[in-house]
Amino acid sequence: MEETQLDTDISLVDVNLPINEETGRQGSVFFTVQDGDGAISYTRNGSFTLDGQGYLTTPSGHYVLSESNEKIQLDSDRFTVAENGVILEGNVQTARLGIRYSDEPSLQLMKDGEGLYKAVNDGDLPSAYAAADVGFSTKQGFLEGSNVDQSRTMTEMMSAYRSFEASQKVLQAYDKSLDKAVNEVGRL
Repeated sequence: MEETQLDTDISLVDVNLPINEETGRQGSVFFTVQDGDGAISYTRNGSFTLDGQGYLTTPSGHYVLSESNEKIQLDSDRFTVAENGVILEGNVQTARLGIRYSDEPSLQLMKDGEGLYKAVNDGDLPSAYAAADVGFSTKQGFLEGSNVDQSRTMTEMMSAYRSFEASQKVLQAYDKSLDKAVNEVGRL
């Protein structure tokens, strides 16, 4: 988690997510968002902002949805998000973040660009609040960091590139030896 101290930044904290018995992979929770055409998508990126009408949106303009799939409209940027996803303005509950659960994200979701995912069968993922044995919380003023170590990834990429170059040189040498063999055998 990276602290941003911005009220509009919200991260999802995985507390207890069941492991799928068939695949051995852990499920995941997602924010529910909607584009201008009404299509539902899911994201882990909680870098939100308020648009001109006070709607909570993603940087690309997708509306953040509540638990009941309604756009979340706020009176100001002074709001609080409780750990259970409830949005409070003062002491008044405005909405509850629409957080969905997928027990097998790699099979149930497909990438849709800009950190968004769509349901494979155009269905809706179940609410994470109602899912059995699913534990998570929300944390305001924080963003989830990348799970990729950039220096390690660059090192691995350079290593793979060097292996490719070495293999390419071996193939070129093999090609030259075959060319020489064919041409010399052809003269006999």
